[in-house]
Amino acid sequence: MSNKNKVKQLKDLGLSNETDVNAIRQAVVTEKFRKSIGKRTLILMGPYPFMIIGTILEVVSDFIRIKVEVTNISELDGEIFRLHLDQIEVFFIEDGTNKIPNLNVRS
Repeated sequence: MSNKNKVKQLKDLGLSNETDVNAIRQAVVTEKFRKSIGKRTLILMGPYPFMIIGTILEVVSDFIRIKVEVTNISELDGEIFRLHLDQIEVFFIEDGTNKIPNLNVRS
């Protein structure tokens, strides 16, 4: 990728040419979630492997609100979570081709 394209991409994300890798990660992940409001997502969080499957409701700054369908702790199923991007280790957002299985045994 040319330097001109890199500068344009950074500008599109609201970043400067001197921005560190953490700021770039945060901007890219935030934008991905923002463009995916209303879609289902699977999120893994550490340090304890905590799993959430739910629908993205809102993105505010670097926080994401999710209507949870199912977690690995059944008492938290059905709640609305507010997650900071730094809590997320791995995520997948349904793209129309690949689907997240329904793991909610109550539905």
